Amino acid sequence: MINAYLKGDTETDDAAMHLLFSANRWEKRKQMLEKLEAGTTLVVDRYAHSGVAFTAAKGLPGLDRKWCQAPDEGLPAPDVVFFLNLTPEQAAARGGYGSERYETTEIQARVRAQFDALQDATWRIVDAARSVESVQAEITDEAERVLARCAAGVPLETLWLPN
Repeated sequence: MINAYLKGDTETDDAAMHLLFSANRWEKRKQMLEKLEAGTTLVVDRYAHSGVAFTAAKGLPGLDRKWCQAPDEGLPAPDVVFFLNLTPEQAAARGGYGSERYETTEIQARVRAQFDALQDATWRIVDAARSVESVQAEITDEAERVLARCAAGVPLETLWLPN
């Protein structure tokens, strides 16, 4: 269902889809916390920030950024967010771009504005137009710093709630 939605093969209520993605994260919350407490490092692609940015970018009444963040309030917050910065034009030059409903220049600009508004001190902006090796080296270096900080006992925070 989700893949069909992303590819544009089916129409579904936008609020319902947003809540479905959030429910999936809540379904995995206990498992994530157990793994984190056991010392496992989790690498999560397109976590809650992505859902907020894409839904809020639609500009639909009642689906603003604050509404989009609310279903994920209280989930484990990432220690670091790597934002792979690439212009829509650069992304379009890569294979497969345009196969999902949100892969248009107009929508990507609105999504980018939402991501920009979500950024906080945990975000690391990575120039993804560079070579794979350069991007990998930068992410590896920063990930090692974050892992060391976590190993020193930095407490787990929660999304969008004061700690």
